[in-house]
Amino acid sequence: AKTAQIREGEKLEEQKEDELATTDNTLAESKEDLEEEEKVLAENQEFLKNLESTCSTAESDFDKRKEARLEEMKAVAETIQILQEDEARDAMSSTYATEASFFLQLSSASNKEQQQQQVASTAELDAFTKVKEAIDGMVATLKQQMEDEVKKNDWCKDELHSTEMTTAKTEDLKAELEAKSASLEATIKTLSTEIKDSHAMIAQNQLDLQRATEDRKKENLDFQKTIADQTMTIAVLKKALDRLATYYDLLQTKSGAKQTPPVAQKEYSPNKASTGVMEMIEKLIFEAGDLQKAAKSAEMQAQVGYETLIADTNGAVAALQKEIVSKTAAKADAEQELLSTQSSLGDTVRELEGLAKYNAELHQECDYLLKNFDLRQSKRGEEIEALQQAKQILSGAALS
Repeated sequence: AKTAQIREGEKLEEQKEDELATTDNTLAESKEDLEEEEKVLAENQEFLKNLESTCSTAESDFDKRKEARLEEMKAVAETIQILQEDEARDAMSSTYATEASFFLQLSSASNKEQQQQQVASTAELDAFTKVKEAIDGMVATLKQQMEDEVKKNDWCKDELHSTEMTTAKTEDLKAELEAKSASLEATIKTLSTEIKDSHAMIAQNQLDLQRATEDRKKENLDFQKTIADQTMTIAVLKKALDRLATYYDLLQTKSGAKQTPPVAQKEYSPNKASTGVMEMIEKLIFEAGDLQKAAKSAEMQAQVGYETLIADTNGAVAALQKEIVSKTAAKADAEQELLSTQSSLGDTVRELEGLAKYNAELHQECDYLLKNFDLRQSKRGEEIEALQQAKQILSGAALS
């Protein structure tokens, strides 16, 4: 039974060593994952900080651009409406052409006539230079705004995609950490149960040894009593046998030197049963001796068995104590790793919350732009086209 327990203990020890190796490997991998995730978290936090600053500035600039653009569009629309009226066109043509053109045409008589005619035409064109320059500025601004919105649209798409991918990766990490945490908790529970069982087995082995020791003492006392009783019995029987033998030897001696009595008497002879009595006593002596031998043999076997039990019990207890030390250390490592894993899990959950908040802010900032991007680009294109048409009208008015 003790050999089976020892084998079972050795098998359990090998199993626990494998579990310890697996746990150590898991710990090393988890530490590497923790370092990588801490690095990623620091980078994400720095990126988030910069992004919040950028988005805050971009939002403020967007509001300003929006307000300025609305005012600009209103002014341009009013300008186009004014310039497209026939009365305004005729008035501007006659007004700006009068003085400069007339002066230059008069002076052409005394100067090179062809050069002065060209200058006169230039004066008419220069009348709308400032207006056309303003329109060119508006067009350039609108084109820049279109370009900025393209960049913002691309940035929003990239940022939303990046946030989505980071969130998915972080959710996978969260699932891994939750599974690892559950596994470590199960390992700790198993190790605690096994440590408790090992303590119980040690106590049971020690109790069994204590009972075996008490039984051995009783057996030894019985052995000593048996030996003492049989020794005394043999001594008494030998004494009795010797007494009978002495008597019958003396009787035979007297029979050899017999005298003739004055009166004839019947000759005395030993009892024929005496031989049987002496043989019976001798048999009892031999039986007592055999009983002593059997008792000594049984005592020797019992002592050997008891000593074997002591050795087996001590070996089993030592193995269990070693197992307890190993499992206690493994449990402490698992508990430490569990604390680290739970801490990482908490950081991951907070990171997911931050990503969710940032994602909501991105949607709040980008959804309108993404949804209306094509329409806004089309409207700005139409606005640019309208400004260019207005410029052409002004150019036509100058030449008319």
